[in-house]
Amino acid sequence: MSVSDVFLLIVRWVHLVSAAAWVGGSLFYLVVLRPAMRRSGDSTGPVSAAAATEFRALVDTCIFVLLATGIILTFDRLTANVVDMPYVATLSIKIALSLWMFAMAQGRRRRTALLDAYREMAPASTRLQKVSRAISGYNAIVILGIVVFLLSDLLKVLFEMALAA
Repeated sequence: MSVSDVFLLIVRWVHLVSAAAWVGGSLFYLVVLRPAMRRSGDSTGPVSAAAATEFRALVDTCIFVLLATGIILTFDRLTANVVDMPYVATLSIKIALSLWMFAMAQGRRRRTALLDAYREMAPASTRLQKVSRAISGYNAIVILGIVVFLLSDLLKVLFEMALAA
């Protein structure tokens, strides 16, 4: 194993750990922390604010690491002269969805606390509003993250198929 192979292994591992931390942390926030805070009546209290601050720092770090390592990994794969059009198309979709996730994560910070509190407390009266709420905000970021993980596995399979051909 050459030095460049070890470097790429480390870059892939750091990329995966960052993605897992962000998506896993988001799942924990949605499924465990947010419901627990609501039940305890502390959804706007100091613990919630501290958790949001810490998670925001994690997300910022993950975004930086994912961008840096993603550029390295993309360059490595695209210069291998092995990939074909399905790989490039899948990679393009993965990059677009990732950038959309990054933009959504940054955009959520710009919303006011009052708007978020109203949106979460206001009852969804129609089925369309309930579905819209279920697939927006943090939920959408988690859904996109899971899809990006799926696309990562697909990219691995496509690359291995191209190597075998």
